[in-house]
Amino acid sequence: MANRNRYPGKGHLNPPGRIVNSLKGDPAEQRANQWLEWAPLSDALDVVLLGMPFDGASTVRTGSRHAPDAVRQALAYYTTFSTRDGKSMGHLKAADIGDIAVIATNMAESFRRMTAVMEWIFRHGIVPVTIGGDHSIAWPILEAATRAYGKAGVGVIHFDAHHDLREAHFGAESSGVPFRKALNFKDNPIRGKNLVQIGIADFCNAPAHYNYAKDEGIRVYSNIEMRERGIDAVVEEAIARAAKGVDALYVSVDIDALDHSQAPGTAAPNASGLDARDVQRALRKIAGHPKCIGLDIVEISPPLDLNEMTANTGAMLALNFLYGISQRKTKANRPKTKRR
Repeated sequence: MANRNRYPGKGHLNPPGRIVNSLKGDPAEQRANQWLEWAPLSDALDVVLLGMPFDGASTVRTGSRHAPDAVRQALAYYTTFSTRDGKSMGHLKAADIGDIAVIATNMAESFRRMTAVMEWIFRHGIVPVTIGGDHSIAWPILEAATRAYGKAGVGVIHFDAHHDLREAHFGAESSGVPFRKALNFKDNPIRGKNLVQIGIADFCNAPAHYNYAKDEGIRVYSNIEMRERGIDAVVEEAIARAAKGVDALYVSVDIDALDHSQAPGTAAPNASGLDARDVQRALRKIAGHPKCIGLDIVEISPPLDLNEMTANTGAMLALNFLYGISQRKTKANRPKTKRR
């Protein structure tokens, strides 16, 4: 694997800050952290874990730069085997490829590096699970996805308590702007009709952003509507809408979409959020769609966490998504990119 076509960029990837190889348990089982051990980025891989430890756009509480290593630690508690299905996802070629070499004081250069690495990943049909960092990282990921998958655009399913449709925050770019930025970009990484937001919370947003979402044709499912209708019905509709007429489907999860009883370690804890079990179910379903190309999980802040609850929840979300990928991912059915 290591001798195949490696990512050629210089200085864009650092080794993981924490390499968790010691807790591997019974030889009869495959621990998730063993499956996702550190390895160079290579086109031989099916899926990768990647850290983007950038929280320079946070405006309330920070600390999400520490999330990639906290999630890595949590993976040591889990395996690759689904008891319900009697199946493992260990047949996928997987690796933890480390962290983007971000510069905390230079957003533009950090984003450029993120885009370069992610474009290479997408063009080689590899499915990334990216651990932020704050939600600003969604923008360079979407820019890279658009470069790889062409002008048809990218559909997005976005789990969050907030719209993240701000123009600015106190006059500056922030973690609350990435989807507005994507909608307004000249090359249109996403269009409103292909953006679905799930979990938007009461008393966490502004009328201007609510109205902007309506004007742009974004389908918004509040956390109340989701609870009333159930996750299965909402996700079926979300997939149909987000994937219609595009070549690729991407998922972005802000951990504050979840109830703070399950995800207290975040910048804006949500007292009326979604149930993590519903989001796990949703991610497994979305990942099974043939157009699904990747996932980010953002805004986990270990310094604000309680007993590693939020990092553990993030690890379980990532594993459910990867299991969904494993049920349909082969070399033959990788999403086709617009190679140049």
